[in-house]
Amino acid sequence: MAEEYTIAESYTLPSKGKVYEKPVNPKVTLRSMTVEEEMKRLAPSELPYKVLAEIIDDCLIKEKPGISVYDMYIGDYEFLLHKLREVTYGSDYKVSSVCPYCNKANKSTIDLSKIRTIEYSGDIEKDLNIVLPSSGKHIKLKLQTPRMLDDIKVKSDDQKRRMPNLKSEPAILFSLMSMIEKVDNQDMNDVELEDMIRKLPLKDINYLYQKANKVDFGVEKDVECKCQHCGENYTFSFPFTSEFFWPEIDE
Repeated sequence: MAEEYTIAESYTLPSKGKVYEKPVNPKVTLRSMTVEEEMKRLAPSELPYKVLAEIIDDCLIKEKPGISVYDMYIGDYEFLLHKLREVTYGSDYKVSSVCPYCNKANKSTIDLSKIRTIEYSGDIEKDLNIVLPSSGKHIKLKLQTPRMLDDIKVKSDDQKRRMPNLKSEPAILFSLMSMIEKVDNQDMNDVELEDMIRKLPLKDINYLYQKANKVDFGVEKDVECKCQHCGENYTFSFPFTSEFFWPEIDE
């Protein structure tokens, strides 16, 4: 039986369930992946976030959170992704990075269990309701989910296929549209929302992104490293490589 060979660990979502409109149980238990989940992960798909979210859903045991991982906010999703890797393969993660001081490559091992978890401690209503500095528009933000990121990619790829001579990146527009729930307390259809966004001053867009990023929870994305060549300390962004889900086994 699978239970004899899998490992299970319990965790608390970094959002603590405080950021969702519906009740979400933040206490979760993850079991390690099996061959069945790995087969699903490697199967071709145009919706990579959906595949990984479904795998995490399958590996959640005991009391469920009450929401699919596909509809969790990215901070919780990435946290569970890290913990699924830990419970499946252990916490050692081999990575490569380039020192910005001497431009030489470094190989190191990250201890995933020691990466800092950022817990949400704000007021979600205040954090999601902002006033843009230039236009004065009242915006209610939406935090992005894996489902939304898949949708952005699908729409962007579709537009590029339909408009091969397009000289701009449509993913930026679709991403912004996904982050706005209401404008001046009013719902907007996609046509109205796109038209409004295209006319906004860039200062407003920059402010919107910064405010959205301040609703911060999940795993720390910066990794510290000491260069093996020049001895300088530097940081780099957490990399997702093939090693994450298919690590080398040391003899």
